[in-house]
Amino acid sequence: MMEVTKADWFAGMLQIMGQESGLNYMRRLAAQQPIPREGHELLAQLVAAGEGALDINIPASSVDRMKERGAPIDWVATGAVPAIMVGIGLSSQAAHPNAAKLFIDFALSREGQKLQQSFGRLVARADLALEQPAAMRDIKMVPVHPALAEKLSDYAKQFRMIFGT
Repeated sequence: MMEVTKADWFAGMLQIMGQESGLNYMRRLAAQQPIPREGHELLAQLVAAGEGALDINIPASSVDRMKERGAPIDWVATGAVPAIMVGIGLSSQAAHPNAAKLFIDFALSREGQKLQQSFGRLVARADLALEQPAAMRDIKMVPVHPALAEKLSDYAKQFRMIFGT
């Protein structure tokens, strides 16, 4: 199975593998005809229910949530994985900019980052690194270069073309 809306994953894999090798890998993967679906939680449920043997690009946090509920599912990283960075920003036209600044301060604080961890998110704070799940600490995560976002629609087209979605 495969989450078909993950152009950022596709771009990240090409960054990690190199353009030519990455596209060759994706074409070989597409030849295996993964079942296209949308929704991380849905994919985790389908794999746990035996409707699919595996999902190639499901976030570990979705699998971990299913495991916590007793589902017979697990994940493994087979090499370097793209890490999609999530930012936080403030509009120059914010109605209440000082309130927004306070929220940003909270979101980046230890307490705010621990809250993000409780939702299965990995955080970049060094003082919380040892509190990440042990399985996550051993993975080679490669931050997806922000410049790839400028061409995300091109990556999405390539992804759809290769996988026929």
